[in-house]
Amino acid sequence: MLPPFRPLADSLDLQSAFAQLSRGGFASNSLHETLRQLTAATGQMLNIERVSLWGLTAEQLTLECIDLYELSRNRHSNGVVLHATRYPEYFRALAQGEPIIADDALKHPSTQEFADDYLLMNGISALIASPIHVNGELQGVLRIERVGPHSAWTSVQRLLAHAVSNLVAIALLQHHVATIEEDLHDANSLRHALFMGARDAILISDADSGHILDANPQAERLFGRELQQLLGILQAELHASGDTQEARAVIGTLIRLDGAQALRSEVIAADGRIIPVEVTGQLVHLEKGKKVVQGVFRPLIDEASNG
Repeated sequence: MLPPFRPLADSLDLQSAFAQLSRGGFASNSLHETLRQLTAATGQMLNIERVSLWGLTAEQLTLECIDLYELSRNRHSNGVVLHATRYPEYFRALAQGEPIIADDALKHPSTQEFADDYLLMNGISALIASPIHVNGELQGVLRIERVGPHSAWTSVQRLLAHAVSNLVAIALLQHHVATIEEDLHDANSLRHALFMGARDAILISDADSGHILDANPQAERLFGRELQQLLGILQAELHASGDTQEARAVIGTLIRLDGAQALRSEVIAADGRIIPVEVTGQLVHLEKGKKVVQGVFRPLIDEASNG
């Protein structure tokens, strides 16, 4: 948790406060906790009663309050929804991308439409609405709302609002990246589990050289070799024909078919047994132009036992 902030007095205080916020270690927190810390810290630094973060829906028709911090009560709340049909000027102003600086919120053209059902009922006299953009797209808004007599916002207050909205954007971006990485990790874990647990023997070979790069436990059993004995050898060496050119031709045909059709072939186990198999191959394109072939070998049990 961040320590309490004292109210800002000048631009030097602003620099110090922003540095402290930036060092806050938000990446290690949940997004929810990060946003709560930012609203609370902003309220304390500006000595402003209400600081809130609002998320814009994908259709850009509503803003939903993600977190409202009230300084006097040291309280967080959320859930209020603003509709574009009710506040069209406000939504139009946000879409232009510039902060709304309302020294007198009841008279400002972009905020006066809040008068009856928001400003007066909450005692709000002045507000700053700083848009939050991620990857160039409007995602929400940071609102700083003065309760009591209205007065002009200072340059320090304006700068802090802009700085905090940027920190919110960074937090949202970090959360997005972390989510993608987590999804990728889960997908890789699933692929690994499917590879290792497959009922059929699977070999992963370099598409250009034919050298085996990986094999699952079923492949170890089928060929009677441990993984380390399979790695690096030519897949063609496992075919029973003894003709390297012919074996490479089979592999080339599998690549061209790319899983659309299975071929019958024979492989040789470490103990010399000839095993009839049905083989399918799939060409997989990796990063930087690298290509591998996934070969799936299914023993033809009846033919093997009759041979």
